[in-house]
Amino acid sequence: MSRTIHIVCLDAPAPPDYGGAIDMYYKIQALAEAGNKIQLHYFDYQQGRSAAGLEKYCEEIVTYQRKSFLSSLFSQTPYIVHSRINEALVQRLNSDDHPILLEGLHCAGIVPFLRSPQRVVLRMHNEEAAYYRHLAGTETNVLKRFYFQRESKLLHRYQQRLRKDIKLACLSETDISVFQNNYQFQAAAFVPCFLPWQEVKSKTGKGSYCLYHGNMAVSENEEAAIWLIDHVFQELHIPLWIAGKGISRRLQEKAKHYPQVKLIHQPTIAEIDGLIAAAQINVLPSMNRTGVKLKLLNALFNGRFCITNTQGVEGSRIWNGVVVANEAIEWQQQIQTLFDKEFTETHLQERSELTKLYNNRRSAEKLSVQW
Repeated sequence: MSRTIHIVCLDAPAPPDYGGAIDMYYKIQALAEAGNKIQLHYFDYQQGRSAAGLEKYCEEIVTYQRKSFLSSLFSQTPYIVHSRINEALVQRLNSDDHPILLEGLHCAGIVPFLRSPQRVVLRMHNEEAAYYRHLAGTETNVLKRFYFQRESKLLHRYQQRLRKDIKLACLSETDISVFQNNYQFQAAAFVPCFLPWQEVKSKTGKGSYCLYHGNMAVSENEEAAIWLIDHVFQELHIPLWIAGKGISRRLQEKAKHYPQVKLIHQPTIAEIDGLIAAAQINVLPSMNRTGVKLKLLNALFNGRFCITNTQGVEGSRIWNGVVVANEAIEWQQQIQTLFDKEFTETHLQERSELTKLYNNRRSAEKLSVQW
């Protein structure tokens, strides 16, 4: 059934080069291909980001500015929410009765101002209070750590106050459990992440290095990279390549003491994809259990062997094609076992279950029935 849907994105969805943007970008595409007419609204606040590539999927695209940090400084609403309460956006949404998809808790601040909030489905990208608490725990900058701690407390209170009949579409079954049991939300559904990868394209054969990739400007990603160096690869004579944006001086100083560690600065999306495909093992420890790990899914659809920890797969329904290790000694043992092993057609078949669960068309259908 064709209908018009308002989609409100917390950020410009293009380029789809990080987890939230990937989910938003390919969700817009999938909902449009299912016959829906998309009215796209997004907050435009980062240079180099836009809706490029989505024009043909949208009837209309409207941008909005976020409020400044200073204007939100004394608010008891979390900054990520308060800065996106926009009067012009509310007026546009109240001018008709079309369904509304709000991307992230970030956009939930407008719910009390909507004429008919039962039209809303809220896409939860994370359990944000826990996510910010994890960021605080890994942050070395004192001011940033204070901000993350404060934001986590405000997010916890905000999630407690948010109306409980709002429909949630969650990326993770772990998050569903938290929202229902800790915050008493009444309607939470598991809607898998929307992805650019719809078939497994992993190469058979062998690679010559292990890879960790991510945005190193995010403190928990840098912490994961340093953990791999200090606790796993320090005693292994196996190459570890670390690729990502925002590689800090701290990580550079750490890596230069280990000849087996190579840093790759500011890789493009295409370069990251090439590195993932060519690696023998994608090593992806997670420092938190919220949301779903897009870099893990990328590695499973496009890479050879993949190792993560329990937190990396918890709540994702991913059970096949990935090795789970928790203690450093387990990581070392698995890396030594897999590094000289051929990745075969049998391993590819193990991964085929992914395409049934992480299927954009099916996920679009599952999301549509929420309205």
